[in-house]
Amino acid sequence: MKKYLLIIIVLLQACSADESLKVPSGFGIRFDVNREFSKDDRLYFLDGEMLISRLKLEGDRVQAEDYFFQNGYQPPLKVSLDADFNSELSFDLPQGIYSRIELDFEIPSANIPVLTINGRFKDSTDTWLPLRIEVSSFEYFQILATDYRGEQEIVIEDQRSYWAIVSLNPVHWFSGISLEQLNQAQQSIIDGEMGILISVDSNSDIYDEVDKRLDELNSLIIE
Repeated sequence: MKKYLLIIIVLLQACSADESLKVPSGFGIRFDVNREFSKDDRLYFLDGEMLISRLKLEGDRVQAEDYFFQNGYQPPLKVSLDADFNSELSFDLPQGIYSRIELDFEIPSANIPVLTINGRFKDSTDTWLPLRIEVSSFEYFQILATDYRGEQEIVIEDQRSYWAIVSLNPVHWFSGISLEQLNQAQQSIIDGEMGILISVDSNSDIYDEVDKRLDELNSLIIE
């Protein structure tokens, strides 16, 4: 009798654990930019906005089925790159131990900027100028998530809400651009000030170098 009772208890515990792994936790995605100074403290970035046409999340769980969801947005979803909350980027994520979480998203091709990032540049006369990146082509981003310690294994628990902070990294995008190139860049009016616009039609040599690195060293931290 005791043997049967033990088996029943084990089965009940297994069923309970299995059911608990189906319980979702709140999961929201925010977008931001790396605001660190670079180029001898003469360049930094502030904010921006982006249009997203598709977003996909894949998660590999240790003790349960892997998780996947995908959303398409038509018209494309506009998101601010300043860590603002957007209700359309709020989801449920089943609890469990995730050995890997990857977020992929697309920005569409259009005749208007689909990714804009604003920054400031101090030129050779020590004058701060507005600097703006405008991307109007299709781009595909793949980012592997970590926790705040940089660990890839992430535990999602019940009765908690989580944020996934996506940080685009224009500091890295400009790593191949010299101060001399920025000082010699063509200037145009940005929000009423003379500044540096970097797009496919303006300062295209700098744009080409930036475009090569758009999908590199961006980060996704789940906290």
